[in-house]
Amino acid sequence: MFGEVFLKDNVENIFKVFGICDKIFNPVLTVNDLGISYRTINSWETSGLMLRERSNSRNWHKFSFVDFVWLNIVYELRQLGFPLSKIKMLKDFLNENIDEKALFEVKRREALISLNSVTLDRLVMLLAEILHNKNHIALLCNKEGGVYIYNEQLIKEDRSAVDLGQLAFNNFVSISFTDIIIKYLNNTRIDVIEETGIVDYRFLEILIALREGTIQGLIFQLPEEKNIQIEPALFNKYHDFRNACLRLMLTVRFDSIVVI
Repeated sequence: MFGEVFLKDNVENIFKVFGICDKIFNPVLTVNDLGISYRTINSWETSGLMLRERSNSRNWHKFSFVDFVWLNIVYELRQLGFPLSKIKMLKDFLNENIDEKALFEVKRREALISLNSVTLDRLVMLLAEILHNKNHIALLCNKEGGVYIYNEQLIKEDRSAVDLGQLAFNNFVSISFTDIIIKYLNNTRIDVIEETGIVDYRFLEILIALREGTIQGLIFQLPEEKNIQIEPALFNKYHDFRNACLRLMLTVRFDSIVVI
């Protein structure tokens, strides 16, 4: 439920993510890219909410893709009034190392040498599952410190321990990893997204066209020989159409995409 299932059941798929792991930690984003003020970031740093400390407190902050995801989780929880102490507990949970030596011993030798220093924590592996296993994942949190991982694939397969009915009565809120990644794809410079390598060339090509507003529809060709067709006319705004396209590209397993 917490990404360990992905680790144990999809060992080969895990190492597809190694192509991006050394890049998703690159600090190439500024506070302006995050859309969060310096004052807020400095306050969170003082409260111990940053994933990693600055080597020099006088240096301007630079952030990675992983930082972007985490800080947007913090932002959403703070907007909902979550205490800093509970958010710090969540950070410790997501930042916990789940790199099992026995599982990775052989595969690490086949991976890039630079990955020897990469820590594979829950946050990174959940992002890997979303990006490479086409899976919608969300955090379910409450202000008392309760946290569950909503893994849509496990819910569909009835292999999740999450009782959604029970959660509804305990003031849990949902923070979507997918929505945060969509925000990143909408707002981050194309050259930075390309360098990070979290999406392939075809995805990037369609993303550019969506951001330019030149796509008038997409047809997703699925393995079951059923197609999903989506057009701007189905939405009030082109922005909503673009987000719907990105959501499908991130969460649907398709054979190909036809641009209309």
